[in-house]
Amino acid sequence: MNSLNEEKFLNDVFLTLKKYLDENTINTPVIKSSTPLEMNKLVPELNQSGVSSKEFLNELQFILDHSVRTTHPLFLNQLFGGADTFALLGDLVGSLLNPTMATFEVAPVLTVIEKRLVKELLKLTGLGTGEGIMVTGGSNANLLSMLCARTDYNPSIRQTGFTHNNFRVYVSSEAHYSFDKAANIIGLGTQNLILVPSNSKGEMIPEELDRIIAADIKDGFTPLMIGATIGTTVLGAFDPLVRISKIAQKYGVWFHVDAAWGGGVVFSKTHAHMARGLEFADSITFDAHKTLGVSLITSFFLTKRTGILRATTRGGGAEYLFHDEERFEWDTGTYSLQCGRRSDALKLWFLWRAYGTEGLMARTEQLLDLAEYAVAEIKKRKSFKLNHANYLNICFQVIPQDGSNINEHTQKVRESLISKGLAMVNYAQRPDGTIFFRLVLPNHKTTKEHIDHLLDLIENEGRN
Repeated sequence: MNSLNEEKFLNDVFLTLKKYLDENTINTPVIKSSTPLEMNKLVPELNQSGVSSKEFLNELQFILDHSVRTTHPLFLNQLFGGADTFALLGDLVGSLLNPTMATFEVAPVLTVIEKRLVKELLKLTGLGTGEGIMVTGGSNANLLSMLCARTDYNPSIRQTGFTHNNFRVYVSSEAHYSFDKAANIIGLGTQNLILVPSNSKGEMIPEELDRIIAADIKDGFTPLMIGATIGTTVLGAFDPLVRISKIAQKYGVWFHVDAAWGGGVVFSKTHAHMARGLEFADSITFDAHKTLGVSLITSFFLTKRTGILRATTRGGGAEYLFHDEERFEWDTGTYSLQCGRRSDALKLWFLWRAYGTEGLMARTEQLLDLAEYAVAEIKKRKSFKLNHANYLNICFQVIPQDGSNINEHTQKVRESLISKGLAMVNYAQRPDGTIFFRLVLPNHKTTKEHIDHLLDLIENEGRN
């Protein structure tokens, strides 16, 4: 594209993207289903000479047409969806500026913006005047919590490493799988990640946690961290934070809360009580790209323990980078696991500036209202069996009219929806073999009319 007319080209790109967003209606497929082999054949190979602007635009259209429309109102498959226009703008400007967030020198405005966001989130979550950093996802934040717990227990482990493998970390049986990965990465060992039993609602049982820790201490193990969850991935369960915090205090261990999904309730006046006890946490995982309508990835690690991040993540040999003592406290690279780090702050900043705190709260209330509406509608219809509903997670099955297996029938209905591109809603299988739709509602593009349409689609596919 040597003779590219840049202005015309960018205008054509903008019109193509605008058309794509405008097409996100119930009449447009959420996905054009294909197998990996089919897609591998469709995607062109890289070449030596490049392509023309016309070919480039055609390829852009191909990518848009054959990708999942996560901005579609019937994309209700993951714990994110429907990115807001202001957030998309923040993503674009962040890429345009293309700084590294390691130093204030290279990212002066964006450093202050990130720190402002951290400050506000600390206040909302009850952690006060602590500190925080943006990370590459909730999994990374959960990893960082284990590292901070290790530093808090014994700062010298950073130099010496683990001298034994008797440390134990406790999470619920419904906790996110990233804790297992973190146990491997930091050298704790996955066998030392202890899954505490949960009740029928998916909540960690505090009495079991206490019993297990006491038994471990008696057997010579050292409790390092308790990881509670508010908003489990499948059932949307909220662990009883106040009771768990007292157990953490009793044994003197780091108390982390994975609030990546459920932390959105701090932006709700009617449901904020669900996060009661969050203020007792030593650290928190919070994902703005889930319930706030920000695009991926906009994740935060927050802690009330000022100084723990730098003590945990610092490394030697970076004098070439951090050489301004007056700006040392502003150089976020001195307390980040990363050196090169893109600016994700603008996505949330633009959204927050546009709507204000009251606006973000109103948007969150709309999601919670939508979930209540969906539950009520599912209960009304004889075609469905409601299995579980909490927060923004609604789990239900489709009852077969011919008396066949309800688990197999529900899974087939879901497969039919996907193959036709009608809607994208995930499913989950429980330990007892129960299979149900796992409808999650973080998508701000979804309305009550869309819920009605979705349930009609599921009923129709069930009858077929």
